[in-house]
Amino acid sequence: MKKILLIFLPFLMLGCAKKEVKIPTLAEKGIQEIQNHSQVWLFFEVKNNDTIAAVNRKNTISTTHWIYNIDKRLPLKAIIPSIIMLQDKHANSMHSEKGMLDYFSYSDTISKKLSLLEFDGVTFKIDGLLSNKFIENNADYLNYHNIHLVFNQNSALINGVKTDQSNFKNELAALLKLYTEEKQTMLHLNFNRNLTYQDYLFYRTIIHNLSNENILINHIEFIYNENKD
Repeated sequence: MKKILLIFLPFLMLGCAKKEVKIPTLAEKGIQEIQNHSQVWLFFEVKNNDTIAAVNRKNTISTTHWIYNIDKRLPLKAIIPSIIMLQDKHANSMHSEKGMLDYFSYSDTISKKLSLLEFDGVTFKIDGLLSNKFIENNADYLNYHNIHLVFNQNSALINGVKTDQSNFKNELAALLKLYTEEKQTMLHLNFNRNLTYQDYLFYRTIIHNLSNENILINHIEFIYNENKD
């Protein structure tokens, strides 16, 4: 079984191809050891003045965990379609094996090691609908304290209240303390499609580390276009 090498680098290299992926650098702890894995690479490229994600999954094996090494400069609109496709291949190919999960990689400045964030089971909803509209007529969410988080390029909204990246963690943690444990709290995540992968994983790791048995994260993530009605 392969075991992931624990390193701390702002970039990773793909074998003999010498292609570089600048992975996110974050001050959040994550998973730091995993066995039986394959690597997926999404490289930053510019073609015809458009930023695109060049995917390499030549060495992936369906019967292993998949680690997604994604360049931090890529916008969500460039990577989400590829991630959706890869999720489907990993879960539903002829040789897929139950229990093999999907992970994002990043450099953890606290432990100074390569770390992972599991995102297995996440569904990316890209039809432009935001979470507050999605749950309006959905009885499944009535028994939760629902908190809607909206992430733009320069700010975040917590139930409609604006904050910036530097204050987001403390303000969300303070709000979560106000809710009683009579009902579970559910966090609903909405990401601007122009947000960079670095910023996406910044917010995503914070939210993951604040969650527990009473604070849940909706498995649906809403990717929206601010210029579309």
